[in-house]
Amino acid sequence: MIAPCEQHRPGPAARSAARLGGRLPVIDTRRLQLRGPRIYDFDAYAKILCSDRAVHMGGPFTRAEAWRDFTNYCACWLLHGFGLWTIDASTQPTAGFAFVGFEYDDPEPELGLFLTEEAEGAGIAAEALTAARDYAFENFGLDSLVSYVAPENTRCIALMTGAGAQRDTAAEALLPDETLVFRHRKEVA
Repeated sequence: MIAPCEQHRPGPAARSAARLGGRLPVIDTRRLQLRGPRIYDFDAYAKILCSDRAVHMGGPFTRAEAWRDFTNYCACWLLHGFGLWTIDASTQPTAGFAFVGFEYDDPEPELGLFLTEEAEGAGIAAEALTAARDYAFENFGLDSLVSYVAPENTRCIALMTGAGAQRDTAAEALLPDETLVFRHRKEVA
């Protein structure tokens, strides 16, 4: 079921939302564009979070829980100056999502990423992660970011280590569970 809050409603408010969204940073890479989320991106977001793809993120979620997660990361733009990007690949619009943001209990900004099933295996994750991380370091005044990873998520662990992130056992000790913390540090030239 599509809830009323998920539906695009043409008119002045929608045009205002489009103007606001147009002010969010856009990151262009060789094959990808990371852009601000739009209402119609939520269906792909929910498809990921409401499926077994979200098992390492505390899911699967209900559609209402996915909506709360989506709106949280969208609101991060207004509250913190960073948030959720939609990943558009040259061969697939809405291939996934990257973010720099906070969940309620996060002690510091998180760098996260998740893809649709169709976007897996094409190097999109590494390209998007690197682009979001580098943009955050260059533009948001951050010197480090963390990525929270479930210990059994071997693909994400490989992605993080491949991107140069290192385990932060001191940060892990502060968490109430067995979540791994990978720290991304700004390279100092």
